[in-house]
Amino acid sequence: MPPSDARPIPNQETATARGRSSWTDLRAEILRRISDGTYAPGTLIPTEQELAAEFGCARATVNRALSSLAGRGVLQRRRRIGTRVALNALGASSKRALPVFREAIESSGRRFDSSYRGRHDAPPPADVLALLFHSDPGRIVETRTLFYADGNLLCAERRWHDSAALPGLDIELPASTTINEWIATNVPISLIEQNVSARTAGDMQVETLLGCEPGAPVLVYETCVWAGTQPVSLARHAFLPGETLCTSIT
Repeated sequence: MPPSDARPIPNQETATARGRSSWTDLRAEILRRISDGTYAPGTLIPTEQELAAEFGCARATVNRALSSLAGRGVLQRRRRIGTRVALNALGASSKRALPVFREAIESSGRRFDSSYRGRHDAPPPADVLALLFHSDPGRIVETRTLFYADGNLLCAERRWHDSAALPGLDIELPASTTINEWIATNVPISLIEQNVSARTAGDMQVETLLGCEPGAPVLVYETCVWAGTQPVSLARHAFLPGETLCTSIT
């Protein structure tokens, strides 16, 4: 077995065959190599110079691809040390468990209800496309759902998913099943990213869903779910002040 710091050496024939690559092409190939074990968790990957030579592109292109993955926690970059695959990177452990709203609400002794508001026919925001590693807005579908606890509105969900990666969501789900539950049950999740931010309802375009003023403060939980080497679903849950939900990721 090679030492943990061993770097796979670029193959010159492969480099010639690839020709010039965009930074998104390079990012996709690095993700593929992480997924198939070429770049194992905890190991250093080739240097920017080596990757630039292999893919026939500028070091700036390589840097952008690596920085994109480092920003998502897939890679770890250290000056004068190199770029290492994160220990918990894609495929580094078994299927991750996505928190399920129904379970979280019912475990607190409250009654769960939801109201599916259907698809929202509008182009996805640019930041959503970027987070889902997509340039084709036609593949991204937005849905909206309201969640309730003991009959009281808890939060509004805006969710975007890759319709090609999750074709099962193109069918009509049973009224008793939320998209959150379907993904938790049917998707082999390889990575879950979560971010929390304080915003306004207008910023999130949920004032109509929540029945509040655009300037009303909301706490936003953003959850991005990956399947294999691709982020496939991005959900933003906007909570009104005073509402809480305890969840965990295992």
